[in-house]
This record gives sequence, C-alpha cells and structure tokens, in this order.
Amino acid sequence: MRTEKQYLEEINRLLADYLQEIENSDLKPLSAQVYQVQSKNFVRWINGEFTPGEVKKSKRQAQEKAQGN
Repeated sequence: MRTEKQYLEEINRLLADYLQEIENSDLKPLSAQVYQVQSKNFVRWINGEFTPGEVKKSKRQAQEKAQGN
C-alpha cells in the first residue's frame, strides 16, 4: 500500500508523538518495544515499505534452501 505524501507526513508526526507517549509511560521495556515495533511497521506498511510476515517467509525460504529442499 502507498499513502499520499501529505497524509504520510501527518502520520509520521503522529507516530513520533505516539512513540514519545510510549517512552513516557510506565510500560515494561519489552512491552514498550512491542508497541514501538508494531506501530513503526504499520507506518512502513502504509508507505509500501513493509509486508507482514515477510521476514518469517524469507527465513523459512533460506532454511529450505540450506537443507536442499
């Protein structure tokens, strides 16, 4: 998916605010990291830079290739 530049700029501004909220929260470090990674991935997805499951798929393909399948 690709989002128009004007909208993406506002989304990135809001993402920065959201990430700051996470930093200022009392979330445990691992929970905060999950919130940050998932929100960043969402913004990457709307900008056409991320496909859910892409990393897992490429790791599986590399394993299969290494095993000769």
